[in-house]
Amino acid sequence: MNWFQRLFTKAAASVAKFLFQPTWTRYPFSKLSTAKLIDEGYKANAAVSACATTLQLTFPEPPMLAGVEEEGRNLPNYKHEIVRLLKKPNPDMGMVEFMQFVIAYASIGGNAYIWKQRAVNGKVLALYPFSDLQITPIAGHDTSEGFVAYYEYDSGDGKKIPVPKSEIIQWKWMIDPKNPWRGIGAIELAAREVDRDNEATSYIFALLKNNAVPPVVITLEDGDDSTQEELDALSLKWIQKHGSGQPAFITNGMKVEQMGYDLHKLASDTLADIPETRIAANFHVPPSVAGLNVGVKRSDYGDTAARKAYTEQTLMALWRSLASEMENGLKDEYPGTPENFVLWFDVSRVGALQELEKDKRQSMNELWKSGLFTRAEAKAALGMKPLPGDDVYYVSLATEFVPAGEVVVRETTPSSANNQQTPETPGGKQKKSVAGGRMLQRIRLQVAKRMESAVDVYFSQLSDRVTDRTSGKNHLAGKESKKLPAAGELITNDDKKKLEDLIKRFYIEIIQLSWSSWNYSLGVELAFDLTDPIVTEALENAATQVKEINDTTMEAIRETLTYGNENGWSLDQLVRGDENQAGLRDIVDETYKDRARVIARTELGEAQNNATVARYKDAGVGLVEILDNGSTDDDEECKQANGEIWTLEYFSSHTLEHPNCTRAAAPYFGDGKPDRG
Repeated sequence: MNWFQRLFTKAAASVAKFLFQPTWTRYPFSKLSTAKLIDEGYKANAAVSACATTLQLTFPEPPMLAGVEEEGRNLPNYKHEIVRLLKKPNPDMGMVEFMQFVIAYASIGGNAYIWKQRAVNGKVLALYPFSDLQITPIAGHDTSEGFVAYYEYDSGDGKKIPVPKSEIIQWKWMIDPKNPWRGIGAIELAAREVDRDNEATSYIFALLKNNAVPPVVITLEDGDDSTQEELDALSLKWIQKHGSGQPAFITNGMKVEQMGYDLHKLASDTLADIPETRIAANFHVPPSVAGLNVGVKRSDYGDTAARKAYTEQTLMALWRSLASEMENGLKDEYPGTPENFVLWFDVSRVGALQELEKDKRQSMNELWKSGLFTRAEAKAALGMKPLPGDDVYYVSLATEFVPAGEVVVRETTPSSANNQQTPETPGGKQKKSVAGGRMLQRIRLQVAKRMESAVDVYFSQLSDRVTDRTSGKNHLAGKESKKLPAAGELITNDDKKKLEDLIKRFYIEIIQLSWSSWNYSLGVELAFDLTDPIVTEALENAATQVKEINDTTMEAIRETLTYGNENGWSLDQLVRGDENQAGLRDIVDETYKDRARVIARTELGEAQNNATVARYKDAGVGLVEILDNGSTDDDEECKQANGEIWTLEYFSSHTLEHPNCTRAAAPYFGDGKPDRG
């Protein structure tokens, strides 16, 4: 700590408070009154009014929201009392007009004062904006009072009414270092340029109005001795015939010269450009966005970069500043407000920021696909509400879903070093084959868990979409529509495509993971290839399986629609249902409740076993050993089939015994005869 710091610390300890101004100062005044700023700046100067109106038109674009901040994310609470208050701050204004008043008062006069109107019990009922014309901040003497001790309200009749500072939210445009208790506006900051622009405009106006240079000069011929009365009559006839602008008549030999400056010599465009640029700079509005001449000359009327820069550098800063002051002035008005309460402007729908929002979505998508974020975390970062089942990671293997906290274990074949042994006996070769078959079962169970989670998410989201489509149709139809939609309007081709893509992803995954097991059982080294006929045939079968699942869903919805039509249901009733029939809100979930596991096991079992048949057939295998026991879902038929030798052809037509069947097959290299087929 140096000498100055020690001295300062000692002084602070002894004084306990610091003065903002001498004790004899109480009413500091600005050199420019607010009325003068309005009359000679906002109303009299086109550049000032263009910048101020641009702010008024653009500042209210995003709504202000209330909520809490958690882990760096703002979570809105649309039911909070502050949100309702901001939607209609007072009986005369909505949120947009309220924000227009606030930004106009702040940018022009330097301050916007928001008064809290209270009920008898002290609750805030309304918010009213005021300017420096009505409100004056009275400076505090020292830190015990703060920058502002209280405010004075000018009622217009000469009376000054003191207002406690707890009743006013003050928002400053920019800080005035000499008067930190009040802000300074853009007009005052650019006062000299405003005056210069006003004088230039006035001069040009006077030049155009009062310039005595005639539009034409008529030279009289020698000997023409027309009297003044005759020349006046000729001038009148000229005006009547050719319009305004009185001609000048001179005798032959007279010389006419211009006195003073014309607009060209004045370089009026350049004269106006300099103050316009500086005025716009103090309002922090690009000239091209405000429509000022200096900006339009350099703009192609598609100045996206200028609008984006204006939004990012000016509006974003103003939104943060006002939200901070509003939060500070309102959070203590509502008991029970949490410490992490926050007010902010929702900029997600601001037109100029959509490219940034697109970049943010792409960034979140990359983080999700990299496996660093769960889908729930990515959605929350984008301001979306996570749904049940979104707490999953994306692991790069043809898109698979892994529940958060679950360790992904990949099945691996024994190392090639273990395979380099003495020539296998027939019994040893068969044991190796069966080990490969058991590996197929374990792979199927692991992939089925992940597919089960994905199927659950799909049908949960499908249920939401079906409900939303019904509600949307109700909104378009009117208050109490009785016309029920068709099933095809509720489940679309896009829904079917999503399910087909989901099943195909897991078809590819299970075949890819099973590939090395087949190689191990067959004693071959064949590389996996997405274009292999085994893979392409499996993907073709996926479409058939999707149709069967969708047909089941459509049938359940048709039954609900039939019941609804027979009982005169409205669209709202169709969504809710009654005690005898579930509504669309539950029908999809109920149809597939606890069936995601069955679907996952069945679809993956069919895909894996069909691919097994194709791999064995290509390798010349004719007999297989059935592996069909050890699961709680296996029935007596499965237990009986376990260990039997079947022909490959018989196995191809009996790949699964029941929906949850875990049946698999290993190549048979023994001398036994088939038990079936």
